[in-house]
Amino acid sequence: MLVGGDVHTERAVSARWPKARIGGTFRDLSLLEYVASGIRPDIVAVDVSLSPRGETLEAWTVRFKSAYPSSTVTVIDGSSNRVSEDIGEVPGLTTVLGSQTVVIWSPKGGVGKTFLSTNLACAASLVTGGNAVLLDMDLCSGDVAVHLDLLDGPAITDLIPVLPDIRPEGLDKYARRHGPSGLNVICGPRQPELCDLVTPEVVRTVLTLASKRWGLTYVDTPPDMASDVVGECVDAATKIVLVTTQDVASLKQCRSALEIFTKLGIPVSAMAVVVNRASKDSLMPLQKVEEFLGVELAGAVPEDRKAAERSVFEGRPLALISKNEISEAVWSILDHLSPGLGRASSNKKTPRRRGLFW
Repeated sequence: MLVGGDVHTERAVSARWPKARIGGTFRDLSLLEYVASGIRPDIVAVDVSLSPRGETLEAWTVRFKSAYPSSTVTVIDGSSNRVSEDIGEVPGLTTVLGSQTVVIWSPKGGVGKTFLSTNLACAASLVTGGNAVLLDMDLCSGDVAVHLDLLDGPAITDLIPVLPDIRPEGLDKYARRHGPSGLNVICGPRQPELCDLVTPEVVRTVLTLASKRWGLTYVDTPPDMASDVVGECVDAATKIVLVTTQDVASLKQCRSALEIFTKLGIPVSAMAVVVNRASKDSLMPLQKVEEFLGVELAGAVPEDRKAAERSVFEGRPLALISKNEISEAVWSILDHLSPGLGRASSNKKTPRRRGLFW
């Protein structure tokens, strides 16, 4: 069965159906629908407090039953089953998806951080029906808009006057839409001299609103660990993706960053290292990279400069193109970061899909 709600909803479900196998718990019903299309659950339990985008919960229930007639949909009230225990100490609970903030960062510039950010975010948007957003927080020199060919439209600085009163849904007006993937994008300032207007408080507020508005938030950041902007992004992150290449300078800085994050109390499980422009001819093969960094890699994106340059020129990330080594690598990394999204959708086919946690 699948659960729509939070950890308290899941506990209520477990009490009502003690023998049921819960495949996943989702705060966002569009993610629940996507996973349901692959595993066809017998039961779907939805918390009465959830508000689907663009429709009432009753309308969503009718539509879901029509699409999946073999599934039983039950609306429950999880609030009456709330408990005081620390969630981290309660065994057997599944991971709650639907409010994930993935920060892509590197201590060294020029490693392809924005390339990875745009590809991951577009892939996530493609499989969740546009339920993803990419925030360009590389405020002084960000080029997310260039990578996605979104050169005209609102920017984060346009949000500043309305931030005190805006609701999460109000972000739609300030987000540009990437047509091929459906990704929502909040772009950086149009001119570098405007970056000082985006204070840490603005960054914090935008991150919070974006997390509430969209299920998956991806953040492209500047290569500056001392930046207050990076600090705000790291504080909000559920997963930090460190991007490096196989050259010694990048690897040394990556290892230092891992050590600093560890000293700051960030668990290893919240960090992921990705090697970009990976080459089999490098003097530092991937196995040695893992040994040097002391961590297992979340993935490696192979080097293909010509394909990468063409994708940026066309504003179409390679993750949207099937039968491409870079595309395959990006989808594999997405699977690692967000289990359950399903890399099979990159080929737009319908092969056997696994459940969320098995």
